[in-house]
Amino acid sequence: TLLERPHFKGANGEYLAALEDYRKGDIQDCLTKCGSAFESVLKVICDRKGWAYKQTDTAKTLINIVLPNTGLDSYFEPLLIIIATLRNKLSSAHGTGTAVKQPARHIAQYALNATASAILLIAHETGEA
Repeated sequence: TLLERPHFKGANGEYLAALEDYRKGDIQDCLTKCGSAFESVLKVICDRKGWAYKQTDTAKTLINIVLPNTGLDSYFEPLLIIIATLRNKLSSAHGTGTAVKQPARHIAQYALNATASAILLIAHETGEA
């Protein structure tokens, strides 16, 4: 229900598309869209809080903007960055080159759950939930 709020419309669409990719078995696109949904939430929160960021900022940069403004300790950073890491390492978001990756379905399950959990955690910590 969090992503159904009007200001999270873009993130909601990306997360729902990730779920659809998972259902279709398109694991790489599922991972890509999980990363997009999480980054979109971070950008919306930055916008709503007035925290400066660039539209081109990566998940790591966005996390490093948002995290210090929460009650979470810095050791949460690698737990949150895992969503982007999975996208970067296992999806085709940055091109596969000659090494075609075919991540297992359970990796996408993990990514979907980790994305939803990270979104909820950050939303609660920033008062957006």
